[in-house]
Amino acid sequence: MFKPRRFIASLALMAVLITGCTSGGGGTTSTQATPTPIPPPAVPEKPTYTVRRGEVIDSLSFTGRVSPVIEESLFFRTGGRVKRVYVERNDLVEAGTVLAELENDDLLRQLAQAQIELETAELNLGEAQTSQQFTVDKAAIDLDIMRLELAKLQQSLAGANLDVELAQAALDDLRAGASEVDTQIARSELERARNSLWSAQVSRDSTCGQTKGAACDSAQASVQSAEESVRIQELRLQDLLDGPDAAAIRGREADLEKALQNRGRLVLDIQIRQQNIRLKELEVAKLEAEIDPQLTKNVDRNKLAVERLEAQVGETQIVSPIKGKITSVSAYEGRNTEAYREVFVVSDEADLEVTAEPLSSQLQRLQEGMDATLVLSAYPGKELSAKIIQLPYPYGGGGGQSVEEADKMTHISFDPDDLVLNPGDLVRVNVVIERIGDALWLPPAAIRTFSGRTFVVVQEGDAQRRVDVTTGIQSTERVEIKDGLEEGQIIVGQ
Repeated sequence: MFKPRRFIASLALMAVLITGCTSGGGGTTSTQATPTPIPPPAVPEKPTYTVRRGEVIDSLSFTGRVSPVIEESLFFRTGGRVKRVYVERNDLVEAGTVLAELENDDLLRQLAQAQIELETAELNLGEAQTSQQFTVDKAAIDLDIMRLELAKLQQSLAGANLDVELAQAALDDLRAGASEVDTQIARSELERARNSLWSAQVSRDSTCGQTKGAACDSAQASVQSAEESVRIQELRLQDLLDGPDAAAIRGREADLEKALQNRGRLVLDIQIRQQNIRLKELEVAKLEAEIDPQLTKNVDRNKLAVERLEAQVGETQIVSPIKGKITSVSAYEGRNTEAYREVFVVSDEADLEVTAEPLSSQLQRLQEGMDATLVLSAYPGKELSAKIIQLPYPYGGGGGQSVEEADKMTHISFDPDDLVLNPGDLVRVNVVIERIGDALWLPPAAIRTFSGRTFVVVQEGDAQRRVDVTTGIQSTERVEIKDGLEEGQIIVGQ
């Protein structure tokens, strides 16, 4: 049976015996090796710098890319399955070109039906408007005729007034007794009445020879009136020649009464015609405004339906808003796509600029309108003049958009001259913030800072001393020394 304790004791005894044999039993002496001393580390010699005078430039540098000034990211306004993609990358398109569309056959059928219904409603409205216009025109012509008839009655009234005046004068003359002058006047009036009769007969013959309507009847009435005037003047003259008597006076009174009645009848007719004209004017105004409002509502309703469906179809299509080149395509026939996910980029490469995303610390020092220089990766060593035209919000205007939609890129304009550039070419943008032509300067490695103190170590023979300095602008290679040092002093670096 194995006993662990006895086994461990045996091993310990053997170890003691072995140690004794090696350490002193044979009288041999062991020799220990002397270790090689390690040399102390060499103290590195610190670099020195000379305070110099020259140009110090404070500048910024960042990377940008050549980009089209006008570039549109396009997307569907609704999600769905892509039915057609009509363009490929690098295709040139015109403004208004349909680039792709989703499955929208049902919407297109609804739109076609709505357009037919709109055309039908417009035809119905047009027919109603044409019919209404005919009625309005006819009523307007009737109104014009009534006004002409009124004018004719007003002329007749003027003649009737004259007849009354003549009848009254004849009666007055008869009552007063005739004189030679009255007789001569009566002869003249008779002659004038006969001339008027002759003119009326000529006018009647001319009018009735062309038409037998109202104009002929009017001309015949004028002849009869003229004949009556001739008879009156003849009787008046005869009365003057025969001398006044009771019968003649009664006759003149009867003539005056007849003239007064005729004038009163004409006045009444004129008043009736004026009222009829007012009624006709109201009728014309009503006809001009009167059209079935339901027809107009039908047109408006169908227009809204067409516009709504056109908008829905438009949401299933992507149409290029500009003339340019397709620079990105991520829509594929038969695949689903999400609403408002960018699937096309169209660029107008006729006008190029540089876009960049400087660090926020750099943006704080930039201003819109600053001059810059561009170093093109495609043309090493070639520099172009440029200008910062737009900084992102809040460092600049951000394109004049709302804060939520503000452009986050920095835009830089430049003249490519005769260089062939392509969108996407890398560009190094250098912007000089400040330049001092004659300044004391040191490299950044010569300047030390500790606990808010800025100082340098000046070497003066074998001695060194710390000197506080005031710094100004700096670049990667030079720091302006505004105060504390003089040109030619030796500075110990870190």
